[in-house]
Amino acid sequence: MGGRLVGRGAELDRMAGALMSARAGETRCLLVTGEAGIGKSRLVAEAVEHLDDALVITGHAVDMSTGEIPFGVVADTLRDLTRVAGADVLLPADRDALAPLLPGRAHDHQVERVQLLSTVLDLLERLASHQLVVWVVEDLHWADSATRDLVGLAARTIPVGLLIVGTVRTDDPERTPEAEGAVTSYVAGLARTPGCEVLPLPRLGADAVQQQLRDLLGSRPSADVLSRVERLSDGIPFVVEELVAAAGRPELSTVEAVASGRLGTLSPEARRLVEAAAVGDGHLRISLVEQVLDATPDELDAALVEAQRAGILTTDHDHDEVRFRHALLREATSRETGPGARRSWHRRWAEVLEDNPGTLPADPAALAVAEHWHQARDVRRAVAAAVAALPSAERIADPQLETVLWTRVLSAWASIPDAEAVTGLRLRDAVAQAVLAAQSTGLASFIAVLDAVPDQLLDESERAVLSAVRAITGEAKGVLDRRFREMTQDLFDRFDLFAGPRDLFSMLALSFATRLPASDERSVTGMDAAADIAAGLASPRARLEHVVLRSHSREFKGDPGAAADYLEAQLAELRDLPGHHVLFADGNVVWCRSVCGEHRRAQEIGEAALARLRHPELSVGLWEHLVENQAFSLTCTGDWARARQLLEESAPWWEDDVRTSNARLALLDVRQLGTADAGRWQALIGQEIPGGAPPLQVRHLAAAAHVAAGGLTAARAVLREMWADPAILVADDYLCLVVVDAARAEADAAIAAPGRADRDETSAHMEQIADTAQRCRRYGRLGEVWPLDVAAQLDRFHGRDARPSLRTALEGWERIGHVPDVAVTHLSLAEQEAIRGDREAARRQLAAGREIAERLEAHPMLARADALAERYALSSRERRTDGVLTEREVEVLRLVADGLTNGQIGGRLFMSPKTASVHVSHILAKLGAANRTEAAATARRQGLLG
Repeated sequence: MGGRLVGRGAELDRMAGALMSARAGETRCLLVTGEAGIGKSRLVAEAVEHLDDALVITGHAVDMSTGEIPFGVVADTLRDLTRVAGADVLLPADRDALAPLLPGRAHDHQVERVQLLSTVLDLLERLASHQLVVWVVEDLHWADSATRDLVGLAARTIPVGLLIVGTVRTDDPERTPEAEGAVTSYVAGLARTPGCEVLPLPRLGADAVQQQLRDLLGSRPSADVLSRVERLSDGIPFVVEELVAAAGRPELSTVEAVASGRLGTLSPEARRLVEAAAVGDGHLRISLVEQVLDATPDELDAALVEAQRAGILTTDHDHDEVRFRHALLREATSRETGPGARRSWHRRWAEVLEDNPGTLPADPAALAVAEHWHQARDVRRAVAAAVAALPSAERIADPQLETVLWTRVLSAWASIPDAEAVTGLRLRDAVAQAVLAAQSTGLASFIAVLDAVPDQLLDESERAVLSAVRAITGEAKGVLDRRFREMTQDLFDRFDLFAGPRDLFSMLALSFATRLPASDERSVTGMDAAADIAAGLASPRARLEHVVLRSHSREFKGDPGAAADYLEAQLAELRDLPGHHVLFADGNVVWCRSVCGEHRRAQEIGEAALARLRHPELSVGLWEHLVENQAFSLTCTGDWARARQLLEESAPWWEDDVRTSNARLALLDVRQLGTADAGRWQALIGQEIPGGAPPLQVRHLAAAAHVAAGGLTAARAVLREMWADPAILVADDYLCLVVVDAARAEADAAIAAPGRADRDETSAHMEQIADTAQRCRRYGRLGEVWPLDVAAQLDRFHGRDARPSLRTALEGWERIGHVPDVAVTHLSLAEQEAIRGDREAARRQLAAGREIAERLEAHPMLARADALAERYALSSRERRTDGVLTEREVEVLRLVADGLTNGQIGGRLFMSPKTASVHVSHILAKLGAANRTEAAATARRQGLLG
């Protein structure tokens, strides 16, 4: 039953349009949405049925009672791909990388989630570069997180012709509010992606229902039949079909009743088949179903034929597949299967999957076995299966799933007398592994793991360590809360953590030494001891943890240069580690090199790491780590275009807009454009921002924005509270640059208005700045230079001849390549030379500073250069007048004159629309124009467009 597709002409036209765009080389994504039975899959099948020039591949998601299948849709898609295009469509490298998702593929190496997804993206791009590819994802609302990520990334990043079609059910009554919100948010987010659109399927109108009835019945229905079907079906095509199938049984007036009626006609053997299929949906291979039922081939064939004739199941013997004809039929079967029978079927599926390795991809099979035993409520077997599945969860790099499995293991531990024998683990080892796995998940999952730990089975010191873990969980990025420091000191004082077993739990406990004061020798010996333990452990995580801890130890000793040397030497031997663990350590090297003023090496490592991150959108946390550190170095050396490119390209992928990289971009706006939302960042001061910008950076940005807006008093208030906090010295590798900025701001103000009424207040603040500078440690070549600049600012502030100290600072900034600081120092020297009467020297310094400022397109620096030229009456030829534009502004003005919008200008000149807007504002101000049209006319009259 099914008949001709009716009432969907407009929707088919939209799908045809998407196919045409994909043929032209665009990547398109259509989300076909609607309630159950509305005909989503039927519409898609009709649209792609006769695509002779396209490769159509399909992956099905299923609503397993055991939960989502990790990479289930991807594995199903790969299976369909090899069926449609042949096994040779996968290159040897593809087969190796995708081994966990291919049936019968043996593999013993770890394959990261990112590597799997990246390989699939590359595969789709390769296929689409040769012919039109249509990837159909059925029931996307049930797909696992990896599949949802993959669909979104493919839609946003694959540059060649690809059409992704996903069907999304909008009315699942069993979906929790949280799951409903997640689906809604995902669909809305994907719909905002360029090239993506939602195709909602409405209910059929009366004419379409009548046409469908006529096709199904083979004749025109009577008025009574039509009226009854219209009323009961409410325009849902599947319900129309079911009502026609139930003709002569008026009591079957709803789709649920019709579905139940179908089940009621089955023999006991066929009913057992359908119940088993409902529980095992997601891995319904005919060969497996036969074993689950413990039936002979003839008995299975008879049951399959009966279920097919009843319109419940469909089969494909050539490909060993069984499916429900519709999700509503599977749901009806689940509703009518009692809890006892359901548990029995879960047990049978677990046993059969364990007895048939290789029939399904190994890792999804292991995870499915664990879920089936869990649903079977066999605690002992469930725990053993969960532990056995953990390597699979780790291989496919799904920390959320790892955490779920560990939570189940720990929750059941106390109820199993010989839990250590069942799991092969001591409890403290299980707890440590669970905590490390959960660190990569969200806060709720992390707390769930801690709540599952049977505390009563731990000793006092182990409970104290877990209490510390729980307390520090909510710590914001870059924060070493003093409460946690006191807790850590108490932990080390009360227990001899150094005397514990040399295992993962002790490594976890001793790693808390990073939160001890630097003056406490245990801060270093604890990290060294943790590193020694990690070195003796076999896991890849432990190998890298050993290296990271050793580097932290060197950094805590005040030697980030030694930390970087050590990391580089060790990482060269760890490049074989799977996934991107090593790249995160590369980001640490970039930071350590940068704060030592070794920017050339820092940027070499940063660019190499970013290049190895083939699909950065798959590793957003790692991407941000690399971007924020690389952008810091680039900003210091004046490669502002590259810094802005990295920050603006990555910003749309962050979960929020208060990340360190967001703060770096905002600070770059202050430096380059003289604009930032001071109030926004001011409001974040004192707030906890888990995963967001560190408090020091937030204060720095708020203060810089206030200064740019002329609010030095407000900036001073932001900074003075910070200087008084001794804990801020933990971050003195960044604090030193905040000190330099603050000293410059006070010195600039003192020279601009020497008779200020708040002189006492400014002097007191300058003393705080100088005192903080004295307490900051000096790191590498940068540590040799920034104190020279502070000394020069003190000379300027107190009215002394600052030329000698500024020249010394200038040489230092030039030596380490801090181009923006070179420009600022040139301008300060111009000021000092002018004050001391050497106008020619002042002009030379002014010209040098202005040349760099123009290259940087640094409007605040250029404004300062103009102000200096005006104030000290330096030669007019050295001043920009209101009628003269920079080279970049002329480029922008030409495009304004051509009628381009800010967004179009940004796209043409490789800048953000915001940057283009700032340029336009400056142009209007210089030309005295009221609007863009007037600016263009003025420019033409004055011959500024060339």
